[in-house]
Amino acid sequence: MKRWLLRGQRAAARRHTTQPLMRRLLDAPLPRGRDTVSEHELVCLDMETNGLDAASVDMLSVGWVIVRNGQVDVSSATRRLLNANSEVGDSATVHGITDTDLTRGISLTDALDQVVTALTGRILVVHHAGLDKAVLDRLCRVHYGCRLIVPVIDTLALAIARSHRQHHLASRQSLRLPDLREHYGLPYYAAHDCLVDALATAELLLAMLAHHGEGAATRMSTLMTA
Repeated sequence: MKRWLLRGQRAAARRHTTQPLMRRLLDAPLPRGRDTVSEHELVCLDMETNGLDAASVDMLSVGWVIVRNGQVDVSSATRRLLNANSEVGDSATVHGITDTDLTRGISLTDALDQVVTALTGRILVVHHAGLDKAVLDRLCRVHYGCRLIVPVIDTLALAIARSHRQHHLASRQSLRLPDLREHYGLPYYAAHDCLVDALATAELLLAMLAHHGEGAATRMSTLMTA
């Protein structure tokens, strides 16, 4: 997405929120297209939910790790379990989080505050923005009065774009995070833990940049999907 468009969206959002944390995020500088990955910090994030409909699911856990200078900062790894208001239901068979686990979690407000703080002045990286970013947008509208307007790199979107440029569309299965990691020679990680998946996404992005681009010298204009 063009920097000027994000800037315009942020200006409009400032009129709809008085929340200090969100206003600090909206006031933070945006990356320029000619900037490189090494010039910015990336927040690779993943969440576990009780469903797949971004318009209605609850966030059960969220994890993130920061990429600095083109390297994963393992010391920044953060995982938060939420005290959700709804039941886990059948989704427990996917991520292993139970209703009892959630009683030990933090509030959604606290979790969102921490996510927004982590993202202030940084770039969000997710694998499938259509779910994770969409859920965050909805929750931020409720809690802050505006959606989460941050630069986004979507590793799934990058994989799809590259498969199109190679004149073939990879199968849906091959675009899953574990399968893409295997394609780039990365080790297998058990899926569906938010922090593990956040780390897996960070490593995938760096592997994709090393294989297709110029590593940490890759320009942001070739990566940002929003």
